Amino acid sequence: MEIEHQYMASEEELLTKVRTSSAGSLDVILPNASILPVAIEENLLEEIDTSKLSNYDKIYEPFKHLPENVKDGKVYAVPWVWGSTAIAYNPDKVKDPIDSVQVFWDEKYKGRIAFRDDFNDAVMIAALALGQDPNAPSDLEAIKQKLIEQKGYNLTYWKTGDEFSKLYAGNMIDIGLMWSGQTAAMKKEGQNIKYVIPKEGAIGWVDNWAIVKGSENVDLAHKFIDYMIDRKFQEAWVNKGGPAPVNSEASANLDPEFIKEMGLDESSIDKLKFISYRSDEVKKQWNELWQEVKAH
Repeated sequence: MEIEHQYMASEEELLTKVRTSSAGSLDVILPNASILPVAIEENLLEEIDTSKLSNYDKIYEPFKHLPENVKDGKVYAVPWVWGSTAIAYNPDKVKDPIDSVQVFWDEKYKGRIAFRDDFNDAVMIAALALGQDPNAPSDLEAIKQKLIEQKGYNLTYWKTGDEFSKLYAGNMIDIGLMWSGQTAAMKKEGQNIKYVIPKEGAIGWVDNWAIVKGSENVDLAHKFIDYMIDRKFQEAWVNKGGPAPVNSEASANLDPEFIKEMGLDESSIDKLKFISYRSDEVKKQWNELWQEVKAH
């Protein structure tokens, strides 16, 4: 049996592919929270029998209860890797302790900050700074004003991890809103960079494996998923620069200092606000808010 990969440019493209593919042409897909509820509602996914997954019990407990993965007590998606979006900074330049998201509004770092150009991250971070629920903010006007204020402290907005890395390596920025995985990769490349999940919390994301309805290889799909969440695979994956493992035993075998600093431990997971499903209406509203901020 040979694994055939098909790559998608976005979650929406993946959803369209599952909707339009002929029965049996797809076995396993890798969706996140942005499309899972729709895929489950439209009966596009098979229920997963977790008793067939020998490694399921080793998954960190919080990941077993993600609301987007379960419906009516039935599991439709199994967490695979996860990460966070929080604060990365240069310890050679930033000597004060960093423990708050308010650092993005700190006068002493004005002009040395890079913020991510992404409406979802922007709204969620501003909500955290204002004490609002980042997945269901109560005052979008206050969030818009907070982001307009933040713009004044920024050197630039970045779009890609490579863009951020070049700004950092070029000594143009000292602090940024950044992904845990990208920070870990930069660290492995030899850059002196630290990562911190602030006291207010940070943005979390999870990629999950799911089995497509009509798959002719359901048992094999279960075996594939079980392999992907196995300790050995997950350990090797993160050591090659991959995202954080969901298998708690894999984390236990990694360097404790690395685990602590990159926020890969269970206590850090509990501080994350995992991105939840957004309706098209909410996404449009948030995106329009962000375009107004950038145009200000």
